Amino acid sequence: MSKTTQTETQTENISDSNSDIFTYELKRPVTIGGTEYKKITLNLNGLTGDDIASSEIEMTATGHIIAGPAELNKTYLMHISARAAGIPYDVLKQLSIKDISAITNITQNFLMQ
Repeated sequence: MSKTTQTETQTENISDSNSDIFTYELKRPVTIGGTEYKKITLNLNGLTGDDIASSEIEMTATGHIIAGPAELNKTYLMHISARAAGIPYDVLKQLSIKDISAITNITQNFLMQ
């Protein structure tokens, strides 16, 4: 049975015993490359160790260094969030700071559980 809750941050948490899926409604929707983004859905439970490794490789290749725990690094959290949403990292980079902060907080909370 699925359960849906609405919080002050406009986040719906749809979860069951097999998944953790979060849908975040953007405060400032954007159109990028002809695609309009109004919501970002994160399937965090669908990620694997390969997603972690690939995100770290992408960051290193672009000159980003993770200092301290990766779970506290916003760039790392953006890479993981993009993978969970199935969208390019460059799309997340174009969201408003308020939206990207909320999305990375969802990802961080999931990883820190």
